[in-house]
Amino acid sequence: MAKASADKAKSVPNKHLHARIAFLHQAATHLALHQPPIARSESTDANVRLQQHGLPLLLAAQLKAVSLKAQIRLSHDVKRSICKVCTTPLMPDTTSETRIENMSRASKKPHADLLVIRCRNCQTEKRFPIGATRQKKKAERKAAAATAAVSIKGQEIEVEMKDA
Repeated sequence: MAKASADKAKSVPNKHLHARIAFLHQAATHLALHQPPIARSESTDANVRLQQHGLPLLLAAQLKAVSLKAQIRLSHDVKRSICKVCTTPLMPDTTSETRIENMSRASKKPHADLLVIRCRNCQTEKRFPIGATRQKKKAERKAAAATAAVSIKGQEIEVEMKDA
């Protein structure tokens, strides 16, 4: 009995939904890669643009719907590879354009680099920081401060104050 319950704890819940999400992502990216590139057009009719690449859009929309309904978090790579506005799978040089942008003065700050991905279907831009270290979560910062305070109290440290 105990062994059977231990096996259940190791298995992933809703494994079939994870497999479905993985399949939908693979199929959408495969179909987006093998279709002709989206040409820039000044057409404002959204229906025409959606009909050009219908199946990858449909598969990506189903992927988002399955993950929302089952409350499954998508990985950063999957989320970043789908346009939030029109659900187009974002493939470099096929359905999207990528560039690196630095808005600091004379581009001197390397931590200010941004990866900008523009969807060719709806012209929406997504921006992601590159090279910047993320700040620790609040709980981790408090824990680090508490351990530093404890270590300071445990040791006798003399600090000299210099008069300026």
